[in-house]
Amino acid sequence: MSFQTDTYQSFDGEPIFYYKWPANKKKALKGIIQISHGVGEHAGRYQSIAKLLQKKGYEVYAHDHRIHGLSAKSHDHLGFYDGDDYFSDAILDMRKLSEIIKKEHPHKKIILFGHSMGSLLSREYVTLFGDDVEALILSGTASFMKGLGTFGLISTTFFSKLNGKHRSNEILKNLFFNQFNKKFKPNRTKVDWISSDEHQVDVFEADPLRVEDFSLGVFLDILKGSKKINKSPMFQNTPKTLPIYIFSGDKDPVGEMGKGVKKVAANYKKAGIKDLSLKLYKGGRHEMLNEVHKNEVEQDLLIWLNARFKAKN
Repeated sequence: MSFQTDTYQSFDGEPIFYYKWPANKKKALKGIIQISHGVGEHAGRYQSIAKLLQKKGYEVYAHDHRIHGLSAKSHDHLGFYDGDDYFSDAILDMRKLSEIIKKEHPHKKIILFGHSMGSLLSREYVTLFGDDVEALILSGTASFMKGLGTFGLISTTFFSKLNGKHRSNEILKNLFFNQFNKKFKPNRTKVDWISSDEHQVDVFEADPLRVEDFSLGVFLDILKGSKKINKSPMFQNTPKTLPIYIFSGDKDPVGEMGKGVKKVAANYKKAGIKDLSLKLYKGGRHEMLNEVHKNEVEQDLLIWLNARFKAKN
């Protein structure tokens, strides 16, 4: 089935590129899904799951976060950020897309789907704009890593003050990704940690829109954002009736091999979330939608969605 692309102006005039997979006209509409992708990638990588959801009665939207994918002004601008707070800017970009969706579907709320960094953004999004969202799906999410996260926050803050937030730093660029990849030695590539499916790893490594180098401010703002959203008030401010589905691999270093993901789920449960589901896949790494058993992951997602959203004529 086909998809459409377009660009919108965000709150500060920044052009944001997005995809839309229109609802299958042969089926009654079940829901509207908005995807928020991870750091260093782009929304085009979600074609497979978007087309499946489209086929099953959902309409799907996904944008390239600023400085990512086709939202970047040019290839040279991939990863370059000269704003004040990347985390907040990215959330407001998401909000702008939500407003476009609401205009096209005035009587429907949004099912928000966030992966990795996108899951962190989505977790704060629902504390700010929860009335617009009818479900939250989190893939590859994380708690704040006390060791690596704290060290990264201190180091990034130091280098940002020393050299400026807009410049990159070779040491910090490799800090997290090298640490993640160490879990899977001997390494075949620099990104073995994303999936055990070698084909998917090779496709990602060769992707011309993959971002390897970022302004320090991006890392700093994401780390600060991660620390903030993993504190008690953010869980408490999440709407209690919001259905939440969390899935991850139990070998995902971002989720601390399942430990951090379980902590996030426990904090939501403690905060009183009434409909909370957690699924950890044995042997799965960071991108469960690109894993060797992706079909199982997709079917589990559809089962969870279909149990909560019925088609309405």
